[in-house]
Amino acid sequence: MMPHDLIIVGGGPVGSRAAEITAPHMKVAILEEHQGAGNPVQCTGLVSPRVVERVGAGRAVLNRLKGAVIHFPGGEELEILSNQVKAVVIDRETFDLVCHRRALEKGAEFLPGHKFRSISIGEEGTRLMVGADGERIMRSKMVIAADGYKSRVARSAGLEGARELVRGAQVDLDSPMEEGDKVHVFLGSEVAPGFFAWQIPCGDFTRMGLCVSESNGPPSRFLDRLRERLGKDGKVLRRFGGAIPIGVMPRTYGERLMVVGDAAAQTKPISGGGLFTGMRAAECAGLTALEAMEKEDFSIQSLSRYEERWRAIMGKEIERGYLLRKVFVRLSDRKLDQLAAALRKREMIDLLATGDIDSPSDLVPAALRLTPSLIRFSPQILGSLLSRQPRKA
Repeated sequence: MMPHDLIIVGGGPVGSRAAEITAPHMKVAILEEHQGAGNPVQCTGLVSPRVVERVGAGRAVLNRLKGAVIHFPGGEELEILSNQVKAVVIDRETFDLVCHRRALEKGAEFLPGHKFRSISIGEEGTRLMVGADGERIMRSKMVIAADGYKSRVARSAGLEGARELVRGAQVDLDSPMEEGDKVHVFLGSEVAPGFFAWQIPCGDFTRMGLCVSESNGPPSRFLDRLRERLGKDGKVLRRFGGAIPIGVMPRTYGERLMVVGDAAAQTKPISGGGLFTGMRAAECAGLTALEAMEKEDFSIQSLSRYEERWRAIMGKEIERGYLLRKVFVRLSDRKLDQLAAALRKREMIDLLATGDIDSPSDLVPAALRLTPSLIRFSPQILGSLLSRQPRKA
């Protein structure tokens, strides 16, 4: 008999969501290398309202946003404002604890201070080496890896990782923003090469950060430069750092194993957000785990159903998002300013205001119909995206 039916490596919200679904029906353990849930925080905390609603974490909301101001390299500003809440800012520690408690209430066992070292998988089950020096052996029928972008589990199992990595730095400043319902986004090679910077109103404080492509070195120097440029000299309440994997791994499952969230690079390639996609993937993994237990079939073929499920829900959006990212990173500052000019007309701004941060590529066909000249920024990729859109009845 295996001590556990399922071991989930990683106690963040994605791992907790998988545990919440599976724990009522099997013996589940969550391994977490830190001493508790909710730390360290490595996230902007900007998500769609549906993420909060999905787990009943309303008390984690710091602010509600209805729009954005995009700052282009040449000084052009594009304001996009909706009459509806498009995003919420959450306190990640509170949000993580809500997800954690939901998993425990369903019967999951939480094991803090358990650092994963390696995994071996065989006909009899999985064997995990855990601890600073791999001093403890744990066994289970299957494993869900929710251990973040470095994912020791995926690497130990021989699975290929993300296509690329962007690195980020972020600070919380004690001064509030004047406009409390808009996020500010900054573009350009001098600001955040390979990604973008942000300034988010969080009620009584401001969150400022950015990501850069890995080849551009430490993101902190770009953040210091941006703070100086914007004159944001307030007291630093917190500092964050981290990385975002972009471009989902080629295969997110193996024998007795499923990989979810940042561990599988299931992030949104345009924004880098990973909570919505990661938690949906966790739900798919949980359902697949339940079926595998019922059939006592933990083979590659059985667990491949997990990938079929998550790709059916969000695979096309992630694929289209990655193509749009390829267009974006190839744009020079001059091209970005030309893009600003093309987006300036009222009809286009109104269209952008209808967008959903969880599926931004849905706007591509309508945007190209409104402004056909947009296709010049990347005829091959944008043409490909247009042809991939499903026809509406």
